[in-house]
Amino acid sequence: MSDLPYNPNPDVLGEWPATVGMRGLHVVREGVFRPWKELPVYCNPIALFFGVWILMFVCLSFHVSYVIFPGIGIPFVIFAVSASSLCLGYFASTGVFKRNSSQVEAIAYEFDVTQLWRMNLLFCAFALLLIGFNWVIAGPPPLIGDPSTYLTYGKLKQILFPLLTCIAVNATLDTSRIRRYLFIAFGFGWLALYVTRGNMLATFLQIFFLFSLRATMNRKKQYLVFVAAFAVGIAGMTIVGNLRTAHDVFIDFLQIRDKYSEWPMAFLWPVAYISIPFSNLCWIVAHGSSHGPTLSFLYALLPSFIAPADPFGDVYGGLNMIDNASTYLQGYALNCSYLGIYFANLLIGMGCGWMVLRSYPRHVLVLTIFLTAITELFFSDNFLLLSTVIQIVLQSWVQKRCFLWEKQSPLPLSLSM
Repeated sequence: MSDLPYNPNPDVLGEWPATVGMRGLHVVREGVFRPWKELPVYCNPIALFFGVWILMFVCLSFHVSYVIFPGIGIPFVIFAVSASSLCLGYFASTGVFKRNSSQVEAIAYEFDVTQLWRMNLLFCAFALLLIGFNWVIAGPPPLIGDPSTYLTYGKLKQILFPLLTCIAVNATLDTSRIRRYLFIAFGFGWLALYVTRGNMLATFLQIFFLFSLRATMNRKKQYLVFVAAFAVGIAGMTIVGNLRTAHDVFIDFLQIRDKYSEWPMAFLWPVAYISIPFSNLCWIVAHGSSHGPTLSFLYALLPSFIAPADPFGDVYGGLNMIDNASTYLQGYALNCSYLGIYFANLLIGMGCGWMVLRSYPRHVLVLTIFLTAITELFFSDNFLLLSTVIQIVLQSWVQKRCFLWEKQSPLPLSLSM
């Protein structure tokens, strides 16, 4: 592998210090990932975890809904238990994992662009089969059919949505602008037709994190990009939310206070959707929280057609809750109260130790999935999710077939799918 100079402060926005060449019939890109210590702070899972919790507290303080949890005691105790156990898990895992060279050194790589777009074409073909199947059995997708059916429309979405996300995310690595834009449009377009705001947000976040992990611009520019990406995310959440939920329905269902009812939806959507799940969790804990240990927190790992019914379905109606989103801690709090909260964060902390010491850059595509899951802690547990597992498998396959790191043997001249 050729030795490439590392420039920590290039002037070109978002470009890798890379060259593109040919090896056999494959286009191969060479480049360098900068050291972990030079990444922006929001790429650190611990900092990201605390940032999300701060955002949850800020949004909760507005009390946009009449049923928002009123006190600060229980929210603070939940945070204290979560933060302490996460830090304990993190320091325990960092004591086991050995730091790799990416902490202090730039890591060179070769990337097979041809293999990437071939795999993306394969993902597109499989996605179109699933889309066609759903169209035959259930009619056109919700956006051009009945938007109110977005939750119940179609089958095998636990496979389809990860495929579409992988297509859009991996397209950003392509050297061809035409292929890049076509693949991104394909992924986001079908996610939009299925009116799946959560998956669109997750896809956008993964693209953003991948951009941040591979960009070579200075940190000041990256933080400006972060602010812009945050604004785009809020705008996207608002637009999709307004398309599928009328203003009056939103105000009534979420029981928005009168003084906020005329505020811009760009404020109400994010504040309500970040604060209400946190409030719901507080109501669960305040009302005895634990309702008997089960394995319900693992049900999301099962295909939807065989997953058992939620054993706590009758709990939500007796609390001051809206819907049943209660952050990433819902299942653990319902099963084991504070003990469940403690152990869940302990495991996440151990995972954060792996992310910091071992995942970058050789597992960069999987790292973006975990960073996105941490970003969405305010809403649900995306770690123990079948679609997350499927996406990790797909992206691990892409990493294995497309990336070649220094100190490995050269790429073969001909790679088959």
